[in-house]
Amino acid sequence: MGTPRRISVIIPILNEAKILEKTLSQLQPELGPHELIVVDGGSTDASVRIAEEYGKVVRSERGRAKQLNTGAAVATGDILIFLHADIWLESGALSAVETAISSGYVGGGFRQKIDGEKVLYRLIEIAGNIRGRYLKVFYGDSGIFLSRTNFEKIGGFPEVPILEEMEFSKGLQRLGKTTLLTPHIHISARRWEARGVLRTTLNNWLITLLYFLGVSPEKLARLYSHIR
Repeated sequence: MGTPRRISVIIPILNEAKILEKTLSQLQPELGPHELIVVDGGSTDASVRIAEEYGKVVRSERGRAKQLNTGAAVATGDILIFLHADIWLESGALSAVETAISSGYVGGGFRQKIDGEKVLYRLIEIAGNIRGRYLKVFYGDSGIFLSRTNFEKIGGFPEVPILEEMEFSKGLQRLGKTTLLTPHIHISARRWEARGVLRTTLNNWLITLLYFLGVSPEKLARLYSHIR
């Protein structure tokens, strides 16, 4: 059996102090010998101090794509996993990623669970899992994993104002077969709770639909800012 490959988990942050301690403490037992890189885009709260207790912190210009690319540039792992700041992974997730890559998948994400009891959350989970399994589109809240080699082939995340993960997923699809893994990824319900579950969900689905209809990320960013 070959030597297990090193995994780098990369998380972009910007003023995430309210949630970061919880999510990083839940992630830590899963890391083991692997690497955590937190990329700060200019936080003014305690985010950096909290992150330094759990992994390596690097600074970047603000912007999710820039932060993700900065994290990948300093990562030492053979496999990269990109996550949002408000999620955590169930036990066995990193091992499942290594197995998937070794089995020939070019990358993928995880099945979602939202940490809330509302029925609508179950529908959002189903929609997210359909998106990953059938549309082959992965967001940071479903996790995105791939080998460093494939990341470099894609050319990193495009520095667009919104939906950089959807653009990145297109590049991943061109490389080969993707997969949606269990163990699950758990997502904080804070975004839905803050803005209203139904309103937030409909806004997100509208943006996604318009993207598939060919509206540019630049126009979608202006629309998203208007309807938030």
